[in-house]
Amino acid sequence: SRDEVANDPSLGEIFDISTGKDVPTRKIVANRESVWAIVALEAKDQLRQRIAWALAQLLVVVPDQVNSSGGTHSEVFLHYYDTFVHHAFGNYGDILREVTFSPQMGENLSYLYSKSGAYNFENTGKFTFADENYAREIMQLFTVGLYLLNIDGTE
Repeated sequence: SRDEVANDPSLGEIFDISTGKDVPTRKIVANRESVWAIVALEAKDQLRQRIAWALAQLLVVVPDQVNSSGGTHSEVFLHYYDTFVHHAFGNYGDILREVTFSPQMGENLSYLYSKSGAYNFENTGKFTFADENYAREIMQLFTVGLYLLNIDGTE
């Protein structure tokens, strides 16, 4: 991930998120909210922080849908939110691309283990349809919506 330090090579590709001093979930959630509030309220780049927050309200992930968090660790959500901070003044297409490739959205919208119809046919001999939930969500919720609206917002 961007701006992260490398893991200890002796551990291989394992990242132990537990510190041995873990605290109950409610305290971690409170800590995450506190850290976010301090950064959002006291950062010198207030416009960037506010745009990032607005984008996070549009391209949401539901904590209960994301299994990698285990309900107690906030690192995955902080990384997801950092996507919006990084791209706050950028292109919406770049934001959608990074959100699309994020594991959090993959778990949230069920395309993490989805396979294409061609892949399924080649490997099982059966014709199936790929999970198109994420494509529908991108179209309906995150971009054009269900209806073509007039310039004044009416249908």
